[in-house]
Order: sequence, then structure tokens, then C-alpha cells
Amino acid sequence: MESSEAGAQESLAEFLRQPAFQDVASLFRQFIAAAGNGHGASGIARVLHRHTSMPVIVEDPTGRVIASSGLEPRSHGPDSPRPRHHPLPDNAPHAVAVFNGDRWVAVARPRGETLGAISLLGPGDAAGVNLFKLEQAATVLGWELLHNRSVAEAELALWGDFATELFEDSDAGRVRSHAQRLGYDLDLTHRAVLVAPSLPVSLDLRDTICRATARLGIECLATVRSNGVVLVVANELKWSELASAISSESASKVRVGVGGRYRLEELKRSLADAEFALKLTSSAIDKPVAVFDELGVWRLLARPDASDLQNLVDHWIGALITYDREHRSELLKTLFTYLNEFGALEATAAKLYVHRNSLRYRLVRIAELTGWDLSDPEQRFHLDLACRAWFVRQALEGPSSTTWVARSTNGTAVLQGPSAATRASENRTAVVANEGSKPRRPSLA
Repeated sequence: MESSEAGAQESLAEFLRQPAFQDVASLFRQFIAAAGNGHGASGIARVLHRHTSMPVIVEDPTGRVIASSGLEPRSHGPDSPRPRHHPLPDNAPHAVAVFNGDRWVAVARPRGETLGAISLLGPGDAAGVNLFKLEQAATVLGWELLHNRSVAEAELALWGDFATELFEDSDAGRVRSHAQRLGYDLDLTHRAVLVAPSLPVSLDLRDTICRATARLGIECLATVRSNGVVLVVANELKWSELASAISSESASKVRVGVGGRYRLEELKRSLADAEFALKLTSSAIDKPVAVFDELGVWRLLARPDASDLQNLVDHWIGALITYDREHRSELLKTLFTYLNEFGALEATAAKLYVHRNSLRYRLVRIAELTGWDLSDPEQRFHLDLACRAWFVRQALEGPSSTTWVARSTNGTAVLQGPSAATRASENRTAVVANEGSKPRRPSLA
């Protein structure tokens, strides 16, 4: 018996002394050392590239490249994703190499959850013995990513939840580091949604809101502030449905302010938007939702910069600008003239040198493309403002062949475009083409 055990031990010792095993053990030690000395995924990628001479990339679960080695320089930054033709393999075993499109991939899934993946780029028959090295790298990568997540969760347990960190921590680098460790994509744009209750704010309210969002299938972060509970939301939602669900769950009325979309490093601006929207509409107690993007001109009072002016234009008349550019039409000019003439059809038709029926057809088309009601005074006000903002931007950027330039006639802004003869000819054609049709007519004066 003793001789048998001694023989087994000697055989094991002999196996461990084999050069092949020594090579495996040495590579494992190099991977572990690269991860353990603070280089993390980047260190693992460098070691794998050094031993295979093949380009290496490390991705997070969303496919975003978080480390690489051996890639040619890319003009749009070293951290930008390499184009992927196939998603990460579904249900792939942990640290098992599979060919996926244009690369060999080993997914890091140490506990059944995909934490990332490491790949060798190249044709399917080019990897050879390197696949075993790739699987070794994926094994160590899984440990590293799992360790990073555990550390991040422990740190956030001391700091408070991640949503609180987004609004209160001024260290953007630290926020980004924690987000990456938790698998949270900071590059997505998000909205801050402020839920303001009629009763004093409490931790119970956050739990209530979390139950309501879970019931609706909404993924979000939540944090308590002095004026309500703030949700961090990446997806577009039916905000009135959210407000109704929260009110039902909490058995009390709430008002919901929805901020603009930002990357998470700038999410404080979105919260300020949400607060502004609620304050501006505080008298509208019958409207439980205030969306900053729908405030129109009032948004300029909250953050008066050029980007907001462009957003105003895009929101109200962007569809017309695109349509006119693609079809060489004059719908935007028609709308501006119609608004300038206070909705008077005869005066507008005369200014545009078009038949009254042709004008009605254009107005119906404008309503269909934009979705706005031209008989609504408030919407007409914002449409007029958006038109003027667009003409100001065009004037600042310089006129082009497709630009209508504002000029003044008797104190009223009008548009200058093609010659009257050209317009008259075009409009006669339009009238003849439309004589047999009966377009749906909006309620116009």
C-alpha cells in the first residue's frame, strides 16, 4: 500500500516537472500577476498577446471594449469598440473558446452570469494551440471581474447606493470606475425622474416606488432626496402610467418631473430640469407629469444655450426641415407665412402665390408630418418661435441654396425664396394635381 502511494506521488511529481505543465503553470502565474498588480483586464490582454502574437480584446457584457493589446491604432480613440458582427455567444460555458464570426471568444461566466469576454482576432484556423492560452486568460479574467464587482459592491454599501453617488460625488473618474465594475453602461444617456409626493419624503416611499417600477418591468436606480425620490432611467417610458402606478402603490398622489437626457456624468443637469419642470407647472395639480422636453420655449429659461435652441427647432419643426430638404418642398416656408398672417388663409395664399386649396393641402401635410394642431394657440406660438429660431441659426451659419432668408416688409417678417413666376408655375401644377382629391382638412380659420 505504502509503495503504491509512493509510486503515485512520484508519478505526480514527474508530471509536474514536465515542460508542458511548467509552461501552463508559468502562463497562469503571469496572468494572475498581471491582474493582481493593478493592471487588471489590460494586463491579462497584454500577456495573452505576448504569448500568441494575435490581437486581443476584452469586452464587457454589452460588447464595449474595455481593454486590448496588439490592435492597430484607431482614428476614433483606443477605447472605441471594434465592429462586432455577432453578439457574445449565448449560454457559452465559462472560459471555453468558441469561434464567433471573426474571432475566437472565451466568455468569463464564473457563476453563471456573463461578466465579460476575451477574444483572439483572426481566422478560425489560425488559433491552434493558442486556444488553450485563451481559455486560461478567460479563467483569470473571470476571477478578476468577479473580484472587481465584489469590491465595488462593498464600497457602495459604505457610500450608499449608486444613484446617490451619481448626484453627489464630484469625482467623475471614481463614478465611472464603480459603474464599470458593476456592469453599468455610463455611455448610455439617462433621465433623472423626480417623484414628488404630497406627503413628507421617507425611505418607505423609495421602497414603494421600487415595487411599482418592478411591477411595470422598469429597470432603474432610485435614491431619496429632500424633495422626493429620484429615479435614474435609461429607457423612454409612459410617464403618466408610471405616475399612476406609484400613486396607486403608495395610496397618495405624486407628481413626476422628467428631466432631459444626459450621460451619467452630467445627470445633475437632468435633475435640475426635472425640478424646474415641476416648479413651472406647480399650479397644474390636475397634471401629474411635467416633462422638461415638452416645455417648449420655457426650456430656454432653465438652460439658455445654443444646444437647447437647436433642440427646440428639432422638436417642433425638425420633421418639416427634413422633408423640405429631401423633397425640395416649401412646407416650412408655408407654415411660417401662415403663422405670420395669424392663420388667415386668403392672406397666406396671396403671400405664397398659391391657390387656397393648395394651401389647405400643404397645411394638412404639415399637421400630418409634425403631429401638431395648427388650431391650438399654444402650439402655434411654439411653432412660430421654432421657425424664427431656425432662421436665426441659418442666418448665423450663412445662406445656402435651400435656405429661406427672413426680410422685413411693413414690420412683418416674411420669407424670401424662388421667383414669383417659378412659384406660380409650380402652384398651378399642384392645383391641377389636387383637384380630384379630397384631403383631410384640419380645423383652420
